Amino acid sequence: MTTTHEQPPATTIAPRKSKATRAYIVLALLAGVVVAVYFIHGHLTRNQVSTDDAQIEADVVPVSARVSGVVIEMKVSDNAEVKAGQTIALVDQADYQAKLAAANADLLAAQAQAEVADAQVEIVRSTSTGGLSTARAQLQGTSASVRAAASQVQAATATVTRANNELAKADSDLKRAKTLHDQGAVTGQSLETAQSVRDSAAAAVDLARANLAASRDQQQLSQTRVAEAQGRVAQSAPIDQQIAAATATAKLAHAHVASAQAAVELATLSLGYTEIKAPVDGYGSRLAVHAGQMVQPGVTIAMVVPRATYVIANFKETQIARIRKGDRVEVEIDAAGTYRGVVDSVAAGTGARFSMMPPDNATGNFVKVVPRVPVKIVWATGQNVAELQAGLSAEVTVHFQ
Repeated sequence: MTTTHEQPPATTIAPRKSKATRAYIVLALLAGVVVAVYFIHGHLTRNQVSTDDAQIEADVVPVSARVSGVVIEMKVSDNAEVKAGQTIALVDQADYQAKLAAANADLLAAQAQAEVADAQVEIVRSTSTGGLSTARAQLQGTSASVRAAASQVQAATATVTRANNELAKADSDLKRAKTLHDQGAVTGQSLETAQSVRDSAAAAVDLARANLAASRDQQQLSQTRVAEAQGRVAQSAPIDQQIAAATATAKLAHAHVASAQAAVELATLSLGYTEIKAPVDGYGSRLAVHAGQMVQPGVTIAMVVPRATYVIANFKETQIARIRKGDRVEVEIDAAGTYRGVVDSVAAGTGARFSMMPPDNATGNFVKVVPRVPVKIVWATGQNVAELQAGLSAEVTVHFQ
């Protein structure tokens, strides 16, 4: 059996080929336009880079309490404008005023003790010097007394010797007078006279011996006084040590004064810290405490947002090669329009490197993500940027020089 295949008419095939050709031509034209646009755009933007990963920033300052206490008054409201040094909150000052008063009292006491110690140094210097001089003078006087007593002992000894000699002569004269009286050669009056002379000589011996004993006692007393004077000299001699001890006591008293002064300064600072003040001009936001609330050191009271803002644009690592400080910048803010800026600096590391937990690519499971490098942009002069809030999104274009 024979099968017959019918051929389509020539008039049907021709239109189909014509439509396909036109489609290919349109696609080719579109591809050419895309390529042309790509190269034209690349040529026009060859001296600039852009990113939409940017936002307005400000150096927000957390204001914290430095002392503990009860907040008795909040001086500002949320989002209010504040000036540098303006009081934001007031902590109860009663305890700190009492501590300052006690510190001042301790300072006065320490100063009085220091004055007493200084006066004591002068007293010790004067008394020790004068005492040594007096002791030396007494030693010289007692030494002279010892010498005088020795002379008196010698004189008394000589007197005793002379009295003994006179007594011996008187005894001889008395014996002779008795013999002569017995023989009738002399009168009784002569015997009485000889007896009287002998008795006087005996009394003179007793007196001389008594004087000798008294002179010896005086000599011993003078020698004792010399020993006492020598002891006083030895006791008064270490003048330098006594003055050094008094001076050391005075220095210790002055150290207590310095410590008390430091305590007063600390108490004064603590009293001043009860007034929590704004560190810079700006706006007080996110007030975290209210009147009557207890605060501790380190507790954040509020956040002060400065008026000065800037832009942080995060460019890909492939875009920062030509970015330099001073490059002109266009900043398009979604909520406020377009502003002019200037590149201030390029960060020394990527944003991920400064995060709390930087990525570690040594685990073996590495998927490359193009890092971004923060670029700080400041506003060009002559623009009103006071109303721009921190955190607003922006699209940034950097024009290379």
